[in-house]
Amino acid sequence: MATLKNRRKSWYARVIWYDKTGKQKEKQVPLRTKFRVEAVHRLMVVNRDENDIKDGISFMYPWMRDDGQKRILRFTLKDAVDLWMKSKKSSGVRQTTIIRYKCSLNSLFSLVSENIPLKEVNTNLIDRYKNLSLENGLTANGVNINLRSIKVFLRWCKVREYIDKVPHIGMIKTPKASPLYISDRNFAEIMRLPWLNQNIKNMFWFYRKTGCRLSEPFIGKLNGCLLLISGEYTKEGVDKEIFLSNECVGIYNMMINRRMESKGTLKSWTESLSKVFLKAVREIDGSDTKYHFHCLRHTFAVRRYLQTRDIYLVKKEMGHLSVTTTEKYAKFSLQRLQIDFPNIIEKNKKKVIGNNGHEITGHNSDFKTICLGT
Repeated sequence: MATLKNRRKSWYARVIWYDKTGKQKEKQVPLRTKFRVEAVHRLMVVNRDENDIKDGISFMYPWMRDDGQKRILRFTLKDAVDLWMKSKKSSGVRQTTIIRYKCSLNSLFSLVSENIPLKEVNTNLIDRYKNLSLENGLTANGVNINLRSIKVFLRWCKVREYIDKVPHIGMIKTPKASPLYISDRNFAEIMRLPWLNQNIKNMFWFYRKTGCRLSEPFIGKLNGCLLLISGEYTKEGVDKEIFLSNECVGIYNMMINRRMESKGTLKSWTESLSKVFLKAVREIDGSDTKYHFHCLRHTFAVRRYLQTRDIYLVKKEMGHLSVTTTEKYAKFSLQRLQIDFPNIIEKNKKKVIGNNGHEITGHNSDFKTICLGT
């Protein structure tokens, strides 16, 4: 809390704190009064801004201005972003989300000066950012992802009264693309590639069979046949359970062992796996392929819906908060899915569906069929 200090018969609010090196820092805010009672009242106003003052923001208080309005002195876009990032870290926002925010704001900084006053961030500036991003080759979807982060940031600034209003941020209209899944035939072609290590093939099969996101096997804990992932690490922010068959448990243990033997970070390890998959899919689909590693998760969802015709079960297995998110997997033509996943249709005829919607039998034959490409 700021304290009162009387200097030369005038009162000041004295704010004291320590920086990261332990050095004491101090700022004195003139209260422009000789009367203690009035100084105490103004001290209360300064105390509401104590954290911002410690972060380096200077204020012009009503008693300092002719118009009686509070204003921030030279508060740049970068100043605001730094404070925002600091608040996100202290409020427990997941690291992956913070990284996403950083990437989006760095994209803005690459095209707009970070030293402009925050109040100059208006609709015209946002539109200029959108146009420059598209001219520099960023996709419309990529621009929209960044715009959403920028909107979250500016709303925070509005709540903190750093800006009077949030500028209009119009998203770029894009056609709603269907999720990309990998058919049985294409996946079998990947699994027949001679240069692919068998362990890598097994990993691809694991992700296709479980619907895991790329990092989830390594941030969860195995409890019997369930992979338990804390809400601290999930995209949705809630605890998640993923059922693993016996074959998946074996592959999971192999993946964990290989990860522990590697010298790099988890990010570098998973990125490497993703790049190997991209190399493989390019070989079977061409260098301009639209497929990527996350398509294995899409494939899981489409196959599970084709198996069960239960969108709420698929929602639960995917870990989605809302079935609306899952419904995109139920919009494909069933005739098309039956052609792309003939193995599922054959198994549905035999009605071999087990606990939690997963097959009790047939795992071994399915695994061998996929790996051998037959």
